[in-house]
Amino acid sequence: MGRMRAAGKGKARRINIARRNRRKGYIARRKKVFHDANATRSEARSYGADWLKRLALQGGRKEAAGKSKSERSCEHMQQCFNSWYLAHAAGTRRGYSSILRISTAFAHGYAAGDNLLRHYIPLPLRRTTAAVVVASNERRTLNAVLAQLRRLPFGEIVVVLNGCSDGSFAAMEHDPRLIKLNYPERLGHDVGRALGAAVTTKDTVLFVDGDMALPAEDLGAFLVAVEQGSDVALNDITPFLPSFAKQDSVTYSKMFLNMSLGRTDLLANSLTAVPHALSRRAIDALGHASLIIPPKAHALALVRGLTVTAPYSVNVVKNNRIRSTNTGSANPVAGLILGDHIEALAEVMKIYGPRLKFTRMTRSKLAKVRNGR
Repeated sequence: MGRMRAAGKGKARRINIARRNRRKGYIARRKKVFHDANATRSEARSYGADWLKRLALQGGRKEAAGKSKSERSCEHMQQCFNSWYLAHAAGTRRGYSSILRISTAFAHGYAAGDNLLRHYIPLPLRRTTAAVVVASNERRTLNAVLAQLRRLPFGEIVVVLNGCSDGSFAAMEHDPRLIKLNYPERLGHDVGRALGAAVTTKDTVLFVDGDMALPAEDLGAFLVAVEQGSDVALNDITPFLPSFAKQDSVTYSKMFLNMSLGRTDLLANSLTAVPHALSRRAIDALGHASLIIPPKAHALALVRGLTVTAPYSVNVVKNNRIRSTNTGSANPVAGLILGDHIEALAEVMKIYGPRLKFTRMTRSKLAKVRNGR
């Protein structure tokens, strides 16, 4: 009889312990729910009155809810953001700064404390994307360049190693999206871009150099510009140039080429400067080989009616790596670029004639212009 009472007490004790454990688990789960809700509200308050950013933050948290750490990834975040953006924000054409704020909010919500995911930048892209990086002995900066590209939704990252002898090939960190093209002998100055464009078949291709680690926040602007209809999205370097009197011959040649083809609004912006992005339509229309001579490809893009814009400014003037070949008056790189512009002008003169887009004036009209009337 005593043993039965002891057994009954033992069973009751086990039941009570199980109840307490369930209660503790319930309390822990409730605390987590309240913690997550408070974190969401705290981050949402920091966004002020921007309701769409608050909605994006909540959308990111909702997509990540119930997913284990192994199930959450940059690729999954990109897919979720595309769907969310289509449902909540696609009705209005937005500027890149607005898109970036929404994207950042969604990433913060989705990341749930994961720093790697938190720094990823999902973008509203229906087109497939690739990046082409041209490097020539850029071991010091190449991995930093690739680290920024990994923060964006690229399907492929093509690295063209142009005559590298510093171990750049072996130094590159592994990434399943990475395609390495190694040319031990030095190729021409812009041949790498053409080779990279020939390898990838993606819809949008971004071109960068291996000596400048530009922030992913800046690079995303060119992908969005092509997504919104540009065939050629140029880097608007105008804000970083000196006054007209202090500009060099390369800048003058870029301005003259644009003026000659009726695009004075482009000023000195050209395919000569990175970063820039091309649509698949542009690459097919111009041909890969034309990218070997960027001013020529630029001129042909204008002649053939492609949509050429300069949607965003990245300061590559300040960040450009100083070399013996690109400094000083009459340096080799400047001479090469000037020669490329002469070749570009010669090519379009075959189409428009020697006066290009410059129209003839009557003597009376010319006199009025000269007299400032």
